Amino acid sequence: NDDTSSLFTDLLNNNEDKKDDDFMSSLLETTTSNTNSENNKEDNTLENSINRIPPFEKFRVLHVDPLLLEIEDFFTEEECKTYLQMSTATKKGIQSQTLGKVKSSRTSTTWYHKYKDAPEFIAKACRLLGFTDDITQLEEIQTVRYRNGEKFTWHLDALPPSEEQQQQRIGTLLVYLTSLSEDAGGATMFRDLCDPITGTKPLRVQPRRGNALLFFPSAGGLPSTPFDIRTIHCGEEVISGNEEKWIAQLWIDSHPYRITLPGNSHDHRDVIPSIQEYCHKQQK
Repeated sequence: NDDTSSLFTDLLNNNEDKKDDDFMSSLLETTTSNTNSENNKEDNTLENSINRIPPFEKFRVLHVDPLLLEIEDFFTEEECKTYLQMSTATKKGIQSQTLGKVKSSRTSTTWYHKYKDAPEFIAKACRLLGFTDDITQLEEIQTVRYRNGEKFTWHLDALPPSEEQQQQRIGTLLVYLTSLSEDAGGATMFRDLCDPITGTKPLRVQPRRGNALLFFPSAGGLPSTPFDIRTIHCGEEVISGNEEKWIAQLWIDSHPYRITLPGNSHDHRDVIPSIQEYCHKQQK
């Protein structure tokens, strides 16, 4: 939808004049209009498939500039269970990696998934962000596990600048697959942002199963800087022997993403069938 794409562009261009109410009204209006798209188009397009998903309506604006959104019930409880099972049942995860020159420490475990195996996440991400033509700007889906004592120290999601590197991460979307109690740690913390309730730093987001976070790591901040230093964040250490933190995440890139997972593909012939099957079920 052109209106949604325009809205997404506004966010990436750091439109400081857009207030909370204006943003929410625009987003709800554009996602709702998607639902009423022409019914006579062929059903084998990405747009017609994702338009079967109801628009998201449960938003919380946690911070305005830089923009940080929490979307409640982005995943259902059953979808959260599905991503947990497909991570642990079929393959072994790898030690989570870090990027760039920032000396961050990460002790979690990561699983990578093909697009066709993650239609729920792909479809809902496209619905939320207004992608209707293709998914080439979406990086590969990851699920990540943090056990007792594991964490991800302060870091940026934006890619480090280099003369050869034209690609940049313009959006981060993560979904909590498990909930953690307040005393179990595991919060996503933004060091330089104020909590909307307490007014103090850091801004803490406690994992709640099914909820999603959306922010833009390279939009805004200092002029001529390829990342927004204000989005520096961490995965707080999990301090419970009885609870694990699990997330599903993907990044949205500025240019088509170069696939690294063997056998994975952006090709619609591989991806659309699984998205169609999932989206059709949403209207039953």
